[in-house]
Amino acid sequence: MKNILKKNENGFALPLALLLLVVMSLMGSILISKITSEHRANTLKDENQQAFYAAESGITEAKKWMVANSDTLKTSSPNLVDRDLRFCKTSMFPNIINNSKGFKIDRKSLNEVITNTTSDELERLKKFSYEYFITYSPDANNIIPSSLDKAKTKTAAKSEGTSITEGTSYKVSGTDTATYYTIHSCGCSDTKNNCDRNKDTLVRLEQVVTLVH
Repeated sequence: MKNILKKNENGFALPLALLLLVVMSLMGSILISKITSEHRANTLKDENQQAFYAAESGITEAKKWMVANSDTLKTSSPNLVDRDLRFCKTSMFPNIINNSKGFKIDRKSLNEVITNTTSDELERLKKFSYEYFITYSPDANNIIPSSLDKAKTKTAAKSEGTSITEGTSYKVSGTDTATYYTIHSCGCSDTKNNCDRNKDTLVRLEQVVTLVH
């Protein structure tokens, strides 16, 4: 009788051990899956944040170029820009139509803009880039998107030299004409040469500025 009970106990212990093994394996799989998901979410969040900073850097650099090249910009006629854009296409911006006309185009990886830092940080910055183009600002009264081939202007208080502003007023006597421009900038989670808008994280920004010469 004792032998029979012992055999039954042994027979019960094996399925129990297998059941515990299965439960622990499932718990381990769930834990690994959760950690992996959180890691992916954090990586995606970081990529979005860095791409946003890259797009902001593009707007900042565009403003610098506009001030330094105001005479060239003022006398230039807009040209088709899509053919020279790699990942920041005009179709990504709802206020303008495809193949719209614009002016300056530039793209850089962030390690080309931010240089005064450590080698490790430069290596990280190399993985992010921006591309921007400058156009005339679309007319706010237009119901349909604009091709941006005509300048939109306003009368502004006169200033000395070249100024770029985002809605501030000039308080010097006299008047001058200010031209509206829009900077369209895209930040990417890859280098300027390898960015693929179909697979990389892309953040688009635009900012309207007025240029007074």
